[in-house]
Amino acid sequence: QATVVEQLISITRNAGIKAGGEAWTCAWAPDNSYFAWSSGHHILHLIPFDCKKGKQHSKGDSEGLKNRKFHVIDCGENIWSVAFGSGFSHRESSCNVYRHCHFDEDLIVATGLANGRIKLWNCFTGSLIIDLLDHRDTVRCLDFTRDGTLQLLSASLDGSLKWWDLPNEGNLYSTFKSLTSKLCGCRFAPNGNFIAAVGSNKTVYLWTNAKLNTHPYKLEGHCNDVVGCDFSPDSALLITAAFDTKVIVWDTYTLQKIWTFGHMHPSPRLIFAGGANDHYVRGVTFCRNGSTIASVCDDGYVRFWNTEDLGDPVVIKHVPEPLSCQFSPNGSVLAVGLRCGDVIFLSASQTAPSLLQLSRQVIRKQTNPENITSLQIPKVLIDYLSYYDFPQRSLA
Repeated sequence: QATVVEQLISITRNAGIKAGGEAWTCAWAPDNSYFAWSSGHHILHLIPFDCKKGKQHSKGDSEGLKNRKFHVIDCGENIWSVAFGSGFSHRESSCNVYRHCHFDEDLIVATGLANGRIKLWNCFTGSLIIDLLDHRDTVRCLDFTRDGTLQLLSASLDGSLKWWDLPNEGNLYSTFKSLTSKLCGCRFAPNGNFIAAVGSNKTVYLWTNAKLNTHPYKLEGHCNDVVGCDFSPDSALLITAAFDTKVIVWDTYTLQKIWTFGHMHPSPRLIFAGGANDHYVRGVTFCRNGSTIASVCDDGYVRFWNTEDLGDPVVIKHVPEPLSCQFSPNGSVLAVGLRCGDVIFLSASQTAPSLLQLSRQVIRKQTNPENITSLQIPKVLIDYLSYYDFPQRSLA
């Protein structure tokens, strides 16, 4: 069962203005040391959280964890996306370029704003590091690479997906421009091999070589705007959430649609395939265990799904007007942002992974799933280790 562990109250909740006070986004630091969320009205809450005991976050901070502070940051515009980046100091970079901005700390937080700007903040002082200005509309999603190189991906309603090289003064590495869609979500795969972006007009893009200067594959299966995406920890699966009331799970190597999790029963009839207003799926996130998926929906429920149980959700929890969700790095807590600007933490019991799940995780580390069929093993084992279903590949 899912239980509420804690609720964080927005400082703007009683501002007297209901509109604009939504918690559209929340994020965890990679080491669990900080949690951040947008409570609307330009405000970012940045609070210390659990992390490994004794770890030092700042070279000049002898007190380490004791000096982590709570920050309330006014970003000047409504915040639509938040992401943490952990990386190297500019002095340790192999790029011999003079820098006007210094990333001396090993943890920063990026905020995507309604005016198209991206602001980067020092987590330990709350001070502004750099302001990125190239987008022309709301920045709906941000994501950092997991390898510590401080490469930042941003998706905007102007239809562009941008890759920023922060150690090199925040210069643009590459840009992809969609001519037909507003982009609402983006993700780097944990293994660095894939990039995903989603948006309006049923759009799901997937780059299989992690370079934006090549044509992406366009995955077809949703019937309405796609607003969120995430990769499994082993990067073998991509999940997408849309206003058609569905979450779809894709195989990143074969580009096949594996499963569909519906939030309306029965599903909308064909004439209403675009979904229902009170069942829009707002967000989706993958747990570290690789088998648990959480989604938030306009019907007022948070659902926990298991990739080994393709029926109904394994846990359902009523939550008033959820808008965003994110699992903690250790997978023990799910943060859910609410329309009132607050955030609640849910703890859900997790079952031990099955032999099937463990077998698939091991085989993915040794070979790409698309090569499983060529292994010299009995066909029954190949079927056991593989995913199936078959939408066709199509380039965007």
